[in-house]
Amino acid sequence: MSVLPGIDLNDMKKTSVTLDFLNTILMNIICVDCSSAVHNRNDLTDIEKQVCLSTGQFNDFINELLNRIFHLIDILSADIYDSDALDATIQTKFSSILFSIVHQSSDDIFRLIQEKMMFFVTGSCLSPQVRSIVSCLVQGLVKGNPMETLKYFLPKTCESIINIKSIDEKEDIELNWYLSLFVELVRARGDILVNYKSMILSVFHHSIHIKNKKTYEILANATTYLLQSLCQVYAIDYRLTTDNINELSFRAWGHSVDFDQLQVQFHRPNDQEIDFAWEFIDTFLYPELTLLNDKGLTISNNERLRSLTIIESIAIGCARMVSCIPNESVQDLGVHSSVPYRSKYQTQFPIYSRDRSETKENLRMRLLTDMEKLLDRLLENHSDDVLSINKTLNVKVNN
Repeated sequence: MSVLPGIDLNDMKKTSVTLDFLNTILMNIICVDCSSAVHNRNDLTDIEKQVCLSTGQFNDFINELLNRIFHLIDILSADIYDSDALDATIQTKFSSILFSIVHQSSDDIFRLIQEKMMFFVTGSCLSPQVRSIVSCLVQGLVKGNPMETLKYFLPKTCESIINIKSIDEKEDIELNWYLSLFVELVRARGDILVNYKSMILSVFHHSIHIKNKKTYEILANATTYLLQSLCQVYAIDYRLTTDNINELSFRAWGHSVDFDQLQVQFHRPNDQEIDFAWEFIDTFLYPELTLLNDKGLTISNNERLRSLTIIESIAIGCARMVSCIPNESVQDLGVHSSVPYRSKYQTQFPIYSRDRSETKENLRMRLLTDMEKLLDRLLENHSDDVLSINKTLNVKVNN
């Protein structure tokens, strides 16, 4: 409590040091009110009793911490203030602190954070310059407790997006605000996201054709994160202890853990997640490829760039699950390498290669072929559209 005044927008160095201190402490403790142990246990030392009684202030501490962060964001959202004052490093520290609290806290403390965050992010539409800060806070919640966070935030966020009727060419600040929240929510575990499949798809159906550059760039980020969440392998459990959180949790504070006993849990995509990913690709990638093949030279530069941005984001997101181009298709490319294209040590994921009735073609080859044709046509007819040419090259090279 005594260091919270160090979060001061007028002194970024002091704020950074304060956040480092809080982050270090909160990574090593479990946020749970253990004060009842004083009355229920007779094996506590005097120091343990003092610690137990002090944990009764966790709610007040977290409430005050969030109030100070929200106040800082409110000030930054004012047009008269320099929004660049809060750099990416400090934003990351906010996310880390919230994650450290959430992933090892009692249900009561998590609900407090959840309710205050929900009231803050949905109570008003903040200016664009603070989106990244709030996104970092939501990211900490999603990473720490994805199941409860999505249950609490995703339906409201999707409903808010769908209810906004946006004009294609103009930026809708409210829409972009909710889409920024949506981006962080779809970074949750894939096995949880599949439960909200219809909601997620409805958001993309509503927004994917909007031609405002800021809007489709935000949506492209959501596309990449969604597909990566569905089809990649990643750690999902970062707790310091595998013990249940209870009134004696303070005894685990700062203890070292045997590496062999960590039992880290990993997300491994299941059939439902892979099916969801392929459905998303079939629904949103192929229409964009068709659009560029049929009308790539007649649509506006901005519409062409929008389509290519969406294609690139899908290609990046599903790169792990798309099979390599068959050897015979690439053996004559003239590229010499000490590393063979096909290696017996190459990681294989059988679940990705299941037979699909929707598409029999090699998606990587399809992207390579279509982008090569589009690039030739752009160079011949729209050589001044540098952005689209660069984006086409990016898609082609990355595949």
